[in-house]
Amino acid sequence: MKKEFLKYMLIAAVALLAACSSNDEFLKENTYGKVFPDEFYRNQEELDVANNALYDEFNRMFNADYASYVVALYGSDDVTTPYSANTSYLQNDTYVREAANEDARKGWEYTYSTINIANGIIANYRKAEGAVSEETLHYYAGQAYFARAYMYFWLVRIFNEIPYVTTVREGDRTLTLSPPEEVYEHIIEDLKIAEEWLPVTWKGIDEIKANGGAFTKGAAKATLASVYLTMAGYPVKKTECYRLAKEKAAEIIARESEYGYRLLDHYADLWKVTPYLHDEMIFSIMYHNVTNHNVRAPKECRPVQFGGWEAYCPEINFFRRFPAGERRNVTFVTEFPLTSGWYQTEPTLPWPEGKPMLPWEQMMFKHPYYFKMWEAEGLEGENKWKPAGDSEWYSGRTNQVIRYAEVLLIYAEAQAMADGAPDALAYECVNRVRNRAFAGVGTRLNDLKPGLGGEAFRDSVFVERGWEFAGFEYASRWFDLVRRELVEDAASANPEHSFLPGRSQDEWEIKKELLTHDSYFLPIPEEDALLNPNLK
Repeated sequence: MKKEFLKYMLIAAVALLAACSSNDEFLKENTYGKVFPDEFYRNQEELDVANNALYDEFNRMFNADYASYVVALYGSDDVTTPYSANTSYLQNDTYVREAANEDARKGWEYTYSTINIANGIIANYRKAEGAVSEETLHYYAGQAYFARAYMYFWLVRIFNEIPYVTTVREGDRTLTLSPPEEVYEHIIEDLKIAEEWLPVTWKGIDEIKANGGAFTKGAAKATLASVYLTMAGYPVKKTECYRLAKEKAAEIIARESEYGYRLLDHYADLWKVTPYLHDEMIFSIMYHNVTNHNVRAPKECRPVQFGGWEAYCPEINFFRRFPAGERRNVTFVTEFPLTSGWYQTEPTLPWPEGKPMLPWEQMMFKHPYYFKMWEAEGLEGENKWKPAGDSEWYSGRTNQVIRYAEVLLIYAEAQAMADGAPDALAYECVNRVRNRAFAGVGTRLNDLKPGLGGEAFRDSVFVERGWEFAGFEYASRWFDLVRRELVEDAASANPEHSFLPGRSQDEWEIKKELLTHDSYFLPIPEEDALLNPNLK
């Protein structure tokens, strides 16, 4: 008992110290990595403590203060916010990118806090040499390399120029901003190590991780493919990276049976609370049976009349362009039950047959809502209209960070751009996603038109990605708009890019002078820039 108590106290201490290294302490005095420098990381139990803290902080980065990691994504044309009182949301929805944005600052802190823990493990894991096998050392280090790479991948896409830190420095205010090209090269280095050292599966190695969302070889490969695809576009514009993205995605596709990846039979199956893990997840963040619950569901995208926070919903033109089929029915909710001609607040379940429904055009914000994330424990099926109460602001459902559908679409786009025209596998990849979206796996009802050239095919895949990952998934439409330099056109109607829906006049007004490439990235949070002028 004493041993277990010590273990969890150490986890708490490591996580707390990592958290304390953020905000004004981030550049003033980063202490993590020097926790027990002479007598820690010496054996497997101590490596477990640090590793658990790493996952805990990784989880926290994508979960604590929900808006902290999605605030930048509001610039996309698939989401808007009904919640005009929240200036963090509205600023980014209208491209008023302010350094004093509180949610952006929190995301910055949580991300660097995770990086600090990863840096500590990478700097110290070899202290356990002799106590554990070389393979085991690689497993621990591989997870830290993956976590560090993924956090920097997130940062560089949101802030562009960032401080790249691999060591812990006390009182260092001389850190400077690294250009994105340099950051991406470091990310690739880390992912290549993770790809080599991480296992295909944790089964037979660590059964706890085998039943959770642990980092794997496939996760490293999939992230690397996404990194290469991103680098092929703005701001790096290394078009040779299309071929690298194609090759890395092809490695996963060729081994999908070995890795255990597949598209689920129906799009609706992705968004059920259980099972907590499924075969389309390449990497996920687990919350079941842990204290840090998932706050992405069910309140964020529910109207206030149904107990929601009404943080986001789809832009109208994006919704109107969305093709009919199972995926549309699962992605959106467009009608709402009434009582006495208005919103119901205390529904009787099941809802009586024949009750009137209010169309989205008559809702207070006059938008449909995203339905993908509504479901939570007790709010499944016919209970979907049950208002989410104060005790239901979180869920045990899993956050799907990387899905196999993303790998298929990365290959399709990257191959067409690398070779000038889509090959048979590129068509097969995109058609697998399209047909599942229409009616389920195995159908042939919605194939993409054959004979497209490379750029036309790329545009079709871009549109498909927007529909497949709509509504704040991690393969965000925002990142696609940025790398394709389409943010300006997505906010207006450009006939040269007819595949973009354009912004409806019913959305929040945008000042056109704010629509420049400068608005693609958030400024460094004000507090850190004040501490270190090099970061301005």
